Amino acid sequence: MSRNHSISLNEGDAMAIVSNERGFALVLTMLFAMIALALTGALLYIVTQGTKISGIEKRYATALEAARGAGAVMKNYLDGMKANPDFGTIQNSTCLTQKNTLTACDPDNVYQWTSCSYTDYAGNACSGTSATVCTANTSLVTSSNPKVCPDVISTLGDYKAYTKVIDSRSVKISGQIYNFYTVMTYSENPNIASESSQQTFLYRVLSGE
Repeated sequence: MSRNHSISLNEGDAMAIVSNERGFALVLTMLFAMIALALTGALLYIVTQGTKISGIEKRYATALEAARGAGAVMKNYLDGMKANPDFGTIQNSTCLTQKNTLTACDPDNVYQWTSCSYTDYAGNACSGTSATVCTANTSLVTSSNPKVCPDVISTLGDYKAYTKVIDSRSVKISGQIYNFYTVMTYSENPNIASESSQQTFLYRVLSGE
């Protein structure tokens, strides 16, 4: 013998169930909307940051090319291919000639760039006679800041490049004498401080001796 059980709902109970279902749907819709909004914000942030990074990389690459160009001009000069650097303004031709023809220190450790005595574009006193012995020399001429007492200043598009020979040595290799020049270049956009690049390289030239 089977029994059927029926549950009867009055109108108030039915309305309460429908109201609860609508409330749950509203909460769920709001949750999905918040998730979508968060994803959209994250995507916009990633795109914005990617654009910024791309711009920074592009500006650095341009500054780097300017520094490399200034370095290439100095290499041509040190090679003996040019009587003077074929681009840029020489700060002191006597000093640059001495850097190209004499090593910074002789075999007895005596400082040789004694003609490098001048005032640079920024008013720095560039003196090559601060000490006779190389190990005690603190001259701005040999400092590792290419913007202080540079040898050549060049304008390349929006960039200003500073090139400086800070040291040179002679080394005998397999019967041949080579001059090794330590050169620094620094390029910057004067209007945007973050657009800059600095290079230091060692350049070998076969001596004419």
